[in-house]
Amino acid sequence: MRSLILLLKVSRPLGWVVAPLVFVIGLCYSNSSLTLLSIVQIILLSFPFSIILYGINDLYDYDSDKLNPRKKLLNFNEEERVIIKKVSIIVSVLLLLSSFATLNLSNILSMLLLIAVSYYYSAPPIRLKERPPLDSISNGILFFLAFSIGYSFGSEVWDIPLKIYFVAICVMGIHSFGAVMDYSVDKAAGHRTITVVFGKRAASMFSCLAFLSALLFANIGRPYINYYFAFCSLIFLISAILPSEKLAAFLFKLIFVGFIITALLFIVPYVYP
Repeated sequence: MRSLILLLKVSRPLGWVVAPLVFVIGLCYSNSSLTLLSIVQIILLSFPFSIILYGINDLYDYDSDKLNPRKKLLNFNEEERVIIKKVSIIVSVLLLLSSFATLNLSNILSMLLLIAVSYYYSAPPIRLKERPPLDSISNGILFFLAFSIGYSFGSEVWDIPLKIYFVAICVMGIHSFGAVMDYSVDKAAGHRTITVVFGKRAASMFSCLAFLSALLFANIGRPYINYYFAFCSLIFLISAILPSEKLAAFLFKLIFVGFIITALLFIVPYVYP
């Protein structure tokens, strides 16, 4: 029970929905219906996958997390570190088995890359999160890979339209903005994030330009998606003018809620036509 509570904490329950929603968007976009294997992958990409994505991050972000008032510090002992690493390996194996079971090369390669990028985003020796701008770029890649895994059930990955690449750039922008609210603690801990290297205003302006480019050039026909892009662009512009970390933390919550609403507006018509 203690181990389960530990895993629940490091997996960040609010983050459980993100990868499954992106997967389902890819599934819907390829006009594929739910199958047993796609349902298995949706489940594995929720709580289990979050252990890899967030649990490994917490293990290697201890120095900054202990300075961060937003985060409830987990004082990992050696046994707990071993549990997180072992469970991450088990989850990785389960994800790969589900992927190999599809006999779909696109699904398999996308899953392999998803696991690798998720792990090395936080873990040494690569630790992408301290190699800006690769920290933000890697998050856009994670979105694209999760989308590709779902999309592979109905279409070939190389047929993914250009507008999805624009959305991946938007995800890079969201990550860049997310780093603004942790600027002080990351700098104090010596972590080289995109905001520490380039500054809070530059990170926010990159986010704004990423969403404006999608709004102007992605040619997305659904109005509510364009409204979300415009809303985010305005938020990032505000942050560039007023680069307050507390304000960024509040605005980031609005962006997250907006993403959930926008994703559901896209998915629901496919489920209930």
